Amino acid sequence: MGTGFKLAETKVMQDRKRIFELSTTTLVIVLGAVAKFAIHLIHAPGYGYFADELYTIALSRHLAFGYVDLPPLVPALVALSRALLGESLFVMRIVPALAGSATLVFVCLIAREFGGKPFAVALSALGFIIVPLWLGAHSIFCYDGIDQLVLSGFLYTLTRFLRTGNRKLWIQLGLIAGIACMTKMTILFLGPGFVVALLVSKYRKDLLTPWPWLGGLLCLVVVAPYLLWQIANQWPTLEYWANYGTLRVYHASVFEYLTTLLIYTHPFLLPLWVAGLYRIFRPLDGTNYSFLGLLFLVTFLLMFVMHTPSRMLGALFMPLLAAGAVFMEGLLSKRRWEKGMKAIVTAYLLAAGVFIAPLVLPIVPVNFLPALADTYRSLYRPLKDFRGITLDYPPLHIGRLGWDELVQEVAGVYDELPAKDRAIAGIYTEWYMPASAIDMLGPQYGLPHAVSGSLTYYLWGPGYSWDVMILVTRRTNDTGVFFEECELKALVEHDFGEPLGRPYIFVCRKPKVPSDVIWSRMKSYR
Repeated sequence: MGTGFKLAETKVMQDRKRIFELSTTTLVIVLGAVAKFAIHLIHAPGYGYFADELYTIALSRHLAFGYVDLPPLVPALVALSRALLGESLFVMRIVPALAGSATLVFVCLIAREFGGKPFAVALSALGFIIVPLWLGAHSIFCYDGIDQLVLSGFLYTLTRFLRTGNRKLWIQLGLIAGIACMTKMTILFLGPGFVVALLVSKYRKDLLTPWPWLGGLLCLVVVAPYLLWQIANQWPTLEYWANYGTLRVYHASVFEYLTTLLIYTHPFLLPLWVAGLYRIFRPLDGTNYSFLGLLFLVTFLLMFVMHTPSRMLGALFMPLLAAGAVFMEGLLSKRRWEKGMKAIVTAYLLAAGVFIAPLVLPIVPVNFLPALADTYRSLYRPLKDFRGITLDYPPLHIGRLGWDELVQEVAGVYDELPAKDRAIAGIYTEWYMPASAIDMLGPQYGLPHAVSGSLTYYLWGPGYSWDVMILVTRRTNDTGVFFEECELKALVEHDFGEPLGRPYIFVCRKPKVPSDVIWSRMKSYR
């Protein structure tokens, strides 16, 4: 009986060891995910809400199956976060930080699928952490960070499919593609490249089986509520994208496009990107992953021709990062100075991360931003995404600044109104960012909600009688033509330029036409 008890005890200890013991690769992934999460939470409250973050919060207060410029998933996640965690600036950053950690895990898993050992996985994790595009996307609760997470899951599943040839994975690919469409429409730009890569690969034979079509059908089922919303609202997103491409997006030259892309993906990582693009067209751990290389190249060409912002190509750098890390691991392995060379590569990436972090994260005090701008001007000034915008400061910093000051100025104008005017007064802004700021920060100053003709705000209607309106607008005040009286009350001075700019605040009375007539002229889908 004693012997039997000892055998049983030994088996239990072995089972316990198998449960709690982590492989080196798994430990690297866990540590990388924890580091990514910690970096974002440490700097979570810095500077304030980002402009598009405020807009996403506004959308989350009007849950629907679609919006003018966005699918419904991210606003729903913001609403869930607000309900479960609250609305403080710190807790609003928990979900995007978690999304960043999960995305890092998928990148590391891709490296492992490529045959990467612990060093390649660690290099993938560290490289992912320091890329400005991903570092910025996961520092705010907007659609880009969640979009990158979903796309990383898609690319990891695609990598598994290419390695195993398991046709049932088409179902997972279809499901994730549907979720991606409900997050942001980035994956649609990947579609042509995916089709080209499929048709020139051996996997085109799968089109003769039901699995790809079942995956496509599942994708359509997931997206169906959004499509029905589009039909019910006369396809506003098509109008938005048409205006976005023709009126807002800067038509960059090849050099400008590549420069912008390199800034987003960290210029110091260029050797890793080149190595990854080279390596991905050669078998990795006995598997041909050139499908991913073709997907990247075709999508890059398509996005350039269509003048799509280069940052939308960001997710396709994940396989390149993993392949480049595997290449570096193979290059340095079994060399005489292997440990020393690996230490140098790691130190190089850490130094690159330390260098780029102040440009992306709210690390330095606001009063030091002019000095920071002078130091990094050559890195952010060449960014060419939108027309008519000159970046005097790093875009991820200025997008967080000035909103509370704007709301305070509006509150000052509102408080000066006679009591009878305050009882009926509304607030109109020309674009969605100030409206979102007023809706989020205004209640603490006793302000009513804002209305705007910009993007989805237009669908929510005029909101007021418009007998007395506070207008937050440009100096020309085009909306003022609908009123008998318009008086300039304040100019919001802002040291950091776009996106806040220098708004003018007017008080307008005695509308010439009914509010619904005014509203019919306010629509701005761009």
